[in-house]
Amino acid sequence: MALPLELDNTPKDEIKRRVTELLSLVGLGDKHDSYPSNLSGGQKQRVAIARALASNPKVLLCDEATSALDPATTRSILELLKDINRRLGLTILLITHEMDVVKRICDCVAVISNGELIEQDTVSEVFSHPKTPLAQKFIQSTLHLDIPEDYQERLQAEPFTDCVPMLRLEFTGQSVDAPLLSETARRFNVNNKLLARRWITPVALSSASC
Repeated sequence: MALPLELDNTPKDEIKRRVTELLSLVGLGDKHDSYPSNLSGGQKQRVAIARALASNPKVLLCDEATSALDPATTRSILELLKDINRRLGLTILLITHEMDVVKRICDCVAVISNGELIEQDTVSEVFSHPKTPLAQKFIQSTLHLDIPEDYQERLQAEPFTDCVPMLRLEFTGQSVDAPLLSETARRFNVNNKLLARRWITPVALSSASC
C-alpha cells in the first residue's frame, strides 16, 4: 500500500499516517501487520482499493472488481465503494459484465461492443428501455423470475377454456408509485395473484453527468 507513496517521494512519517488512514477507510485497521497470504479474497480486494486511493485520485477505475468474489463478499465490496464515493466525493468508473453490480451502485451506464460505445444513459433508462440488442441481452439476464415449480408444470403455450393468464408486468418511472394492481382489480373485477417479483433499484453513485 505504501508503494505509490514511496514512488512519489512522500516522507516516511506521512506514509505511515496515510497507510493507517487508508486501512481504516477500507475496514482493515486491524490488518496492518498481516501478510497477503493471510488475507481473504475480499480483504485483498480492499487492500487493492486502498492502494489505488493512496495518491488521492479524482477517479477510481475498477476493472471487474467483483468477478472472482462470492455473493456475500461482492455485496461488501460494493457497499465499500458506495461509502468511498459518499465520503470522498470520488467518481468511480466500474468495468463489469455483471448487470446486478451495475444496478446496485451505478448512476450512469455505457455499453461497449468491440471497442465501440453503442449505448449510454442513466441506469434506470437503460434497464427500463434498452435500445441495442446487446444491452437488451444483458438486461434480460437480470430479469429472470423464479416461477414456482407447480405453476411451471401447468403452463400452456396456447390459451384454453377457463384458463387463467399469467402476465409479466414491468413498472418504471411514475408507474412505480401507482396502485396499478388494486386499480385493475377494482375497475375490471378481477383477482390478482403475485407469483414472483424482482426489484431494480439503481443508486446514484457519482455526480458525473451521463
